[in-house]
Amino acid sequence: MSDLFVDVTWREFLDEAENGNVPHCIAVASPLKWHDEIIETLSQAMHVSSRDLIVIGSADKAPSIGDPMKPNYDGSCRWLIDTLPVKPFESKRRLAVIRSADKLLLPAANSLLKIAEEPPEHAVLLFLMEDGRLFLPTLKSRSRFIVLTSAEKITPKRMPMSNREWLEWLKAARKNADSDSVAQDLDSWCEYELKAGNITLSQRINRLKILSSRKNLSVPMLCDVIILALREETCEYEYILDDIWQA
Repeated sequence: MSDLFVDVTWREFLDEAENGNVPHCIAVASPLKWHDEIIETLSQAMHVSSRDLIVIGSADKAPSIGDPMKPNYDGSCRWLIDTLPVKPFESKRRLAVIRSADKLLLPAANSLLKIAEEPPEHAVLLFLMEDGRLFLPTLKSRSRFIVLTSAEKITPKRMPMSNREWLEWLKAARKNADSDSVAQDLDSWCEYELKAGNITLSQRINRLKILSSRKNLSVPMLCDVIILALREETCEYEYILDDIWQA
């Protein structure tokens, strides 16, 4: 038995699931090492067969919103929305899992609002994530929210504020030319804003960290996007760079 079952909250929830008391929408924040086991044990408790289990996203990447006119439509949020209404093949219910739900970009998250509010009668949605503090409030309010452990400790650090501080950060980031180093800065800024209660800003910083981890942009281009989003406080970067987000 893994250490997941040491958590009393999870054991109690599984007991409820085995008795048929499963909410239509669940959000679970836990260490990444538990995610596969959470999917497996909840499926077993609900008596959901592999044919009636839908999983989108991965351990390190949230699903994209998807486009039915593009080849990567399968496995996206829109694909889930279209697929979930299909009645179960072998089980009484279907379980749909959205992995890395704390990394969902705004367009993808918004596309799931309606189905999270009113999923098909035979369906249960599971939003699975590491850091519940970054889960969008609009989805959180529609879910039974379960936290199994605290997020990994990150040293908080205030992001640059003045023009001089931004210039110093920009010079150092471009000199290092290391997107991993930029991601570490974003991590510490995100933690600082979370502790300060600035949830919206921390979510924006986290999305920039996701972009940096995909390494689709050079460090100078990545820095420009960070400046645009945080110093200039422009939110349109998610839509301007839509193809990059979904790559």
